[in-house]
Amino acid sequence: MSDQSRELPAQRGGKTLSPERVRLRIEHALTKIATLTIGAVYVSSGPTLLRRRLDRQHPRPAFAARVALVAHAYYTDLIPEIISCFDTFPMGADLILTVPKERADEAMLAINGVHRARVVAVENRGRDIAPFIKLLNDGVLAPYDTVLKIHTKRSPHLRDGEVRRKLIYGMLAGSRRQTAAVLRLFESSATGLVGWRQSWRKSPFYWMNNASHVNAICQRFGCEVPFAPAFFEGSMFWVRPAALKRLAALNLTAENFEPEAGQLDGALQHCIERVFALAAASEGYVVCDLRGRILYGPDAVSFNPPRTA
Repeated sequence: MSDQSRELPAQRGGKTLSPERVRLRIEHALTKIATLTIGAVYVSSGPTLLRRRLDRQHPRPAFAARVALVAHAYYTDLIPEIISCFDTFPMGADLILTVPKERADEAMLAINGVHRARVVAVENRGRDIAPFIKLLNDGVLAPYDTVLKIHTKRSPHLRDGEVRRKLIYGMLAGSRRQTAAVLRLFESSATGLVGWRQSWRKSPFYWMNNASHVNAICQRFGCEVPFAPAFFEGSMFWVRPAALKRLAALNLTAENFEPEAGQLDGALQHCIERVFALAAASEGYVVCDLRGRILYGPDAVSFNPPRTA
């Protein structure tokens, strides 16, 4: 290849791609390859069963404060995967499932015999986000110091959707030792959110088609729109409910979310996905990966100056 050809900018469809966009495309492709190869082996039935068998030799984690697993189960056939995550929780933890009203009976059957589990029937609107906001607004999460938020993400439009969900479940609560390690991070009063580093997104590209919603939310948060979003893609993470006061103060209801139409981007739920970390940082909390390394914090938030009369 000539020196001149190496200097040409990457193009697609006649449009020049920025170096940042090229980097993200390469990173995305490599992640897909790793997910569909190494990741697929890791979450396959044999290794998973072996890890669970070995994990049962360890005691359940101890945690002084109250903890819960909150999951939205649109696909009720995946509830057993959620229960497997719940099996890594401390004794006395609660399992709260939100499900579309028409699937509530299926969910009740699925959790039969699971101690301290309950089902909350919700409108099928706003995916996993609107049901979580409802629990937050209704005070259901107020008694808990720490909550794991997950959902039955299938992403049928993605080749690696099933593997990605299983990987995220495994990284967030795949073993008692893993859950214990995360809960130790929440012993620090500064910790607001904890998630898998490989799901963390921080680039202006990831604003995508959410500008109008994000602008409106940031105005109500009282802060400037950040140059780049900072969020756990897929909206699955551990969170301290007290860190989401600004989000609760929006008083969003299911009616604020667009009717379900298979949206892949640009709906209110995609905006809220991008502001969980911002909400926590605005309250003075930090966002960490599973090893406790800080990904985002209060110093990243620029508040709007108070208006003068």
